[in-house]
Amino acid sequence: MAMLPVLAALLLVRASYAIDPDLDGDYCRTRRYPRCCEGRVDDCSVPILGTLCYCDSFCVRPENSDCCPDYLEVCHNITPTPYPRPSPLFTCTHEGRAYSLGSSIRINCNRCTCREVYPGRVEFECLDRPCLIRHDLIRDINEGDFGWKATNYSFFYGKLLEEGIRYYLGTHQPERDTEKMSELHLVRQEPLDERFDSRERWPGLVGMIRDQEECGSSWAFSTTAVAADRLAIQSRGRDSAELSPQDLLSCLDPREGPCNGGHVDRAWRYLMNYGGVTEHCYQYTSGRNNATTQCLIRERKKPGNELVCPSGIQGTKYFSTPPYRVPPHEEAIMLEIQTNGPVQAVIHVREDFFVYNRGVYRHTRLSNHLPAQFQQSGWHSIRIIGWGTDRGRKYWLCANSWGEKWGEGGYFRIARGENESQVESFVLAVWGRCWPYHRQGHRSEGPVNN
Repeated sequence: MAMLPVLAALLLVRASYAIDPDLDGDYCRTRRYPRCCEGRVDDCSVPILGTLCYCDSFCVRPENSDCCPDYLEVCHNITPTPYPRPSPLFTCTHEGRAYSLGSSIRINCNRCTCREVYPGRVEFECLDRPCLIRHDLIRDINEGDFGWKATNYSFFYGKLLEEGIRYYLGTHQPERDTEKMSELHLVRQEPLDERFDSRERWPGLVGMIRDQEECGSSWAFSTTAVAADRLAIQSRGRDSAELSPQDLLSCLDPREGPCNGGHVDRAWRYLMNYGGVTEHCYQYTSGRNNATTQCLIRERKKPGNELVCPSGIQGTKYFSTPPYRVPPHEEAIMLEIQTNGPVQAVIHVREDFFVYNRGVYRHTRLSNHLPAQFQQSGWHSIRIIGWGTDRGRKYWLCANSWGEKWGEGGYFRIARGENESQVESFVLAVWGRCWPYHRQGHRSEGPVNN
């Protein structure tokens, strides 16, 4: 009868008998002589984890058992069940940081979730929306022989391609009636240079690179830049001023919103009818706050009236002559630039242009095999300020409006004579006769011819 409690206890212990892998080893096996399994023998003990475990039948108790881990196997020939292994702790990693299963983060422009993709393997599953910066596209361009190199721009990273089209371009495709604008054909009186840079021909009179930031305002930036260049060149620097894109963005048609794009012909019409003010007078803010739509120039048309600038100073207005279209031919564009200064061009921008770093740009067509959403495009306006040849590749030298950290210090070169990206299709210029109207209502002297 004395053995009944022991047998009952053995049944209870056996039902859940498993050895913790951390305690697996030989304990009772080391005490075979004497075996110690029967009765109560206090000397039948073995050191374990700083204390003692026992190999006699007295150790078997439903509670507070102090048997050695291998007691049942050695003394009663009971094989332990496999110890349940803990479930693996699945984590996804990104840039050296671990994320638990089910966590969501943003990688580039896509939302990604840590999921078990198949048993035992977890990884981030991401949406497949086209990003403005695509590392595979940059790699393929740089490994190919395209004549130019690409790079990752931090100010573009994390944005969708459609956001780049919307917020970093902003020129509407010329309307059919606008494309019929009369062309002005110059008569060449001197040979065209093999290489030409307006900054060298007219030092200090050609405007620097500006940054439209996150605002579809290239139409306003390129228009005011070309107008200012022509004004400075034709006046030999006497009327040198950086004109305000914000004036056009806020005052031409406030209902449209400043960052929703615009037409270059309407921008020139505004400068012709209402005049423009300087950047110092009306500073650019739409790139940081594209909700700014209110026109802060109180008097738009009458040049004789006193002009109070939004910045609080008394200002000057500059009026343009009507723009004219330069014939869409390589030599005609070169002649116009060499004779009168930088011109405005409307170009068709595709997905790879955003990652341009250096060289002579040509569209690569590397995304042609991808869905249409990866091939979105838009229209942009820039200045052409010169031309040249690089290892046999003819190019136009152009000024962009994405700041000096983009491209070749804010400039880029694009294939010349091929109408690459339609850069030669719609080129505009103005005579350099933009008279400033001062608040007293007096015109300056007329333009100074070169």
